[in-house]
This record gives sequence, structure tokens and C-alpha cells, in this order.
Amino acid sequence: MKTTKTIKLIAYLFIGGLFASCSPDSGDDAITPVIPTTYSGEITEDVTWTSNNVYTLDGRVMVADGATLTIEAGTVIKGAPGTGADASALIIARGGKIMANGNAANPIVFTSSADNSTNGTSGFGSGLSSSDQGLWGGVLMLGYADISADANPLQIEGIPVEETNGLYGGGSSSNNSDNSGVFRYVQIRHGGAEIGEGNEINGLTLGGVGSGTQISHVEIIANLDDGLECFGGSVDCSNILVWGQGDDAFDVDQSYSGTIDNFLGIMISGDQGLEIDGWEGTMQADFSLMNGTIIGASGDKNNCGKFKSNASGSVSNMLFKNMKDGATLTVDAGATGVTFSNISFEAGYTQTLVDGLGTTVWNDNNNGTGGATLSNFDGWTCASYMNAY
Repeated sequence: MKTTKTIKLIAYLFIGGLFASCSPDSGDDAITPVIPTTYSGEITEDVTWTSNNVYTLDGRVMVADGATLTIEAGTVIKGAPGTGADASALIIARGGKIMANGNAANPIVFTSSADNSTNGTSGFGSGLSSSDQGLWGGVLMLGYADISADANPLQIEGIPVEETNGLYGGGSSSNNSDNSGVFRYVQIRHGGAEIGEGNEINGLTLGGVGSGTQISHVEIIANLDDGLECFGGSVDCSNILVWGQGDDAFDVDQSYSGTIDNFLGIMISGDQGLEIDGWEGTMQADFSLMNGTIIGASGDKNNCGKFKSNASGSVSNMLFKNMKDGATLTVDAGATGVTFSNISFEAGYTQTLVDGLGTTVWNDNNNGTGGATLSNFDGWTCASYMNAY
């Protein structure tokens, strides 16, 4: 599949040449080719997306090994509708890079083509809200860092198996300091399209992403599946907000060994605030979750979190607010490698620890203190603009 950029650019050059040859003054007045703004297929050379254009992802767009996609602050990128193999998504393949360096005044926006928003600081467009899910795919970053599966690389969740740009993990060439670029001050809205039954794309998927990558100040809104999911890798993430996801807000798999610091989950109809899976195979590494707040809703699910067998890492300074009465934080018997400190709940709600470890892992004093520094999300997020927290 050829890059739409390349195809369109050739067409514009050809048309421009025709006009120039028909013009009596073509010598000094040659037509400047129009830069394309609709992309599909592979990006195989360095390219920059500028804030004066709105870009469209028409199906899978893949930044291939050796190529760098640079996105200016304030740029808006929209995913065309589609499901299955036609779902629109941006994939940063192993060896590729993204340099998406927004700022608080001009965040970069990934959203649906149904969203007529022109910037990231004025809420939703076209009648969309935080409950409009699955209108396109999402963003996937893949790298060469360690994952716990013995046989790797693996194919990332949400991408068809025949797509070789969907591989993650380094196998015998593993590199925990791998660098996939910069992803800062970015919003990802209304994603999570299905490629098959029960196989949706996460808002931001990190597969084997190394510690050389910089990820901070990311808002993920109304994704049909998980908000942020880390499959192994060692990258640190900070100031991450997930709002209105359909499944889990934050999901960790395959011995993710980085730190997620200062994170906020705002539940509407999702499943778990935290879904922490254990290691697979023989490789084991520990995650760190610190300074997090989960704000619940009245739905039938909306549980605090679940730590599955073989989960290993630390959870510190967590606050659960407005969770439904009886919401659970479940620790399976095999999750012996998880430690907890300073976990608290907002007063007025009854929470339940389903503790397979047979021990008390926190002091539930319902004092409602601690958690994320919410002011870090002020000004640049839709959640701030819509007073969602």
C-alpha cells in the first residue's frame, strides 16, 4: 500500500507541470505543488505536519522504520470512519519516530472526522461528548524494549496479524533505552474502533516502548476500549488523563517496567480504573503507579481496580473518589509482588478489598486525601474546559 502523500504529490506535480506548460509566463510563475493532508499506508521518509492544516488518517497510517513524523503544536489530525481492517489509526512502527511536541496553549489533537473542533482548548465539536466512542482507531507506539513473552516480537492488539508494522518487543535485539520520539501535550478523542469482535484499539497503546521515549501531558477521551495500555516496555509516562473509556482507564501488561506518575481517570461506563496484568513467560519486571486519582460514576461496573496473578510492582498515593458503593479493589492470590502505600477513598462510600493475599494492604480510613495533582491538567485538556473533575 503506497503512501497517499506520495501518490498525491506526484499528481500535483504533474498537474502543476501541465498548467506551467500552457502558461505564457510559466518561467517565473510556476505553480507551487499543494502539500497533501490525507494519508494512508506507510510513511517511509521524514515528514512534518503543520498547524495551518487539518490532516486526515484514511485507514492505517504507519511511520516505518527509519522515518520520523514531526507534528507541530496545535495541529489537528482526524481519523476517517471505518472498522475492521479499514479502521483509521496512526502506528509508529519499531524503528520509526514521532515528534509530537505540543504545549499547554496549543495541544496536538487526534480526533474523529465527525469532530469539527479546530483546536484543543475549546471542547468538542459537532455535538460530540465524552460518551461518543469508537469513531476511529487510535495511536499506537511500538518499540524494541523488553516484554515478558518468551517468544517475541509479538503482534500488537488491535492491528491485523498480516500487518508487519504491528510487531513490538525486541526479542534477541531488545533495547530498553529504545527511543520512539516525543509525545507531549496531546489529546486523543473518540477512538477505539473494532477490527474484530472483542478486539478494539486502545486510545494510546504502548508496545515495548523504551525509556528513551518522552510521554507526558496526554488526554484520552471517549475511547471504546482502554484509555492507556502498556504492553511491556520501560517508558515513563506522566500527567495522563483518561475520561469516559469503555473498558479500563489504565492497563498494564507483560512486565511493563516504567512509571506512570500523576494520572487521572474519570469513569463514565467503564470497567476498572486500574487493570494490572501479570508477567508472562520467564521475564519479570516491576511497574510503578504513583500519584493517581480515579473518579467513579454510578454504573454497574466502575470498579476501583484489579491486580491479576503474577502482577508485580508498586502503587502509591492513590485516591478513589465517587466510586459506587461496594466498588472493589481486587488483588488476586498470585499477585504477591504488588505493594501498596497511602491508598484512600472519599468519605461517604463503602469500598471492598477482595484480597487474595490474605493481608490488609492499606489503611482504608476514607479520608479522601492524596492522589494526583489535578492542576497539572488545567488549561490544556477538554476535561478542564468541560469542568469534568
